[in-house]
Amino acid sequence: MEDKKLDAAESFALISRMIENTRSRMVRNSGRPFLIWGYTTVAVTIAVWLAVWRTQNPQWNILWGALPLLGALLMWLTRDKQAEGRVYTFVDRVINKIWLVIGLSAWFVGMLAMFGATRIPILFIILLLMGIGTTLTCLIIRFTPGVAGGIVGIALAPVTLLVTGGWVPGLFIAGFAAMMIVPGHILNYKSNHPNE
Repeated sequence: MEDKKLDAAESFALISRMIENTRSRMVRNSGRPFLIWGYTTVAVTIAVWLAVWRTQNPQWNILWGALPLLGALLMWLTRDKQAEGRVYTFVDRVINKIWLVIGLSAWFVGMLAMFGATRIPILFIILLLMGIGTTLTCLIIRFTPGVAGGIVGIALAPVTLLVTGGWVPGLFIAGFAAMMIVPGHILNYKSNHPNE
């Protein structure tokens, strides 16, 4: 295969095509990951919140460990049957790397919160990390509702440090609804109605 030097216009056109290919593939499929992780996070948050509130026992926070397991299981169970020879573009790889770094960072901070000697504001950190990941992903694929939702998550994160009691998990749930659930439903709608 020959290497061909591209001028600026050709490079820009190639990059635009890669983004559009990734975006169209993501529009067909990315509502599912947003919805799975959004709804799973909300469900686990409510379960932990209720268990700790009803028993007044903070050891119920161990339920947070179910979040990555449930999310990964649901992603696996609902995965698309991959077409043979699927091509991953540079944009696909960038988005995958963003979520790999965000996911591992969230896992590491979660482990510190569960097993570390120092109390850390885990809901603040997770909401901030997920807001950053959502915003970056949606900026790359040029999905404005997702960018707005990610910014809402980022903005709500520091507010969780200022409030107490039931407001903290409530804001956490609101952040995930804004940055994962609402954009996920919009993506699914767009994929079901491509001509609108």
